[in-house]
Amino acid sequence: MNVRTTTALSRSSGPAYRLQLVFDAGPTMTMWRPLLRSLRQSLAQAGHFQSVTVSVLKADGTLRGRQVEDDRTVTLVLSDCSGPQWYPGPAAVRWYGTLRSWARVRPVAVVQPLPERMWRRTALPGAPGRIWAPSAGAANTALSFTAYDGVPEPGADSVLIPVLESSAVWLENWFALINGVEGAEISGAVAYVLPAALSVEGSVSPVELTAEELFLRFRSTASAEAFGLAGHLAVGVPHLPVMQLVQKSLGTTPCPSHLAEVILSGMLRAVPGSPGIYAFREGVAALLLRTVPRTSFSRTVELLTRAGAELAGAPKGRVLVSEEALRHLG
Repeated sequence: MNVRTTTALSRSSGPAYRLQLVFDAGPTMTMWRPLLRSLRQSLAQAGHFQSVTVSVLKADGTLRGRQVEDDRTVTLVLSDCSGPQWYPGPAAVRWYGTLRSWARVRPVAVVQPLPERMWRRTALPGAPGRIWAPSAGAANTALSFTAYDGVPEPGADSVLIPVLESSAVWLENWFALINGVEGAEISGAVAYVLPAALSVEGSVSPVELTAEELFLRFRSTASAEAFGLAGHLAVGVPHLPVMQLVQKSLGTTPCPSHLAEVILSGMLRAVPGSPGIYAFREGVAALLLRTVPRTSFSRTVELLTRAGAELAGAPKGRVLVSEEALRHLG
């Protein structure tokens, strides 16, 4: 968020809410911590809220931090909706239960750091349409939604959750909805949340796919920037600081969503207990390395060799060039 966002929010009229900002600390969210800091600072400085508190949503579906419980609370959940608590299992039962309990008594929305074109790959893809609120501060259960395109009918016990991009336009639009005096209506996107998570239609677990199937699926759906980046990332060890260094070296303005496309592609798996540390699934790195021109490959190897243990966030003495890349080099 930028200064224009802060100014716009501070001009809006309406009741002074208390904001509960929930950060999803799941295994794919480490790269979005700077966005959390920016979002919290901008919303706190806007003067639109009596207070801004931060809670942390853990991968097991539980929350850490002070919980705000009163009728002046609104909740924004910052999440890429890709962690284990968003998919079927015990963590999802806990998290969806909490999310639904909030939505019954207050305005709740998900702030999605990924661009809208990538939402269909997540557990909460959202559908575009018109959202109507009967009054200011109406709970989600009081909202109505009309989709622009034909979408499956929501279940009888489903709860509507607006999904927003993390930009000024989307946030201002949602605040116009919750601040509306009577009958406010906006364009937006929503997802329907059931008592327990359901599998995304047509989704296949990465563990069920071969390396070639993962590679081909990624090539068919990824942006050109993300596909080009993925080959260079396979040159280094897939730790977040190393991946960010490689992306920055490619000569274009680094876009977090391109890196997110690679991380969320299924070609990588998170290393348990180590935020921001990943490993390529067996056989994938070798396929990606074949897409990198020899000259570019050598430049990335030289970059990582020079960086060595001086890279912030990398263990001292760590070799940053991947074993697969060293074999490819030989």
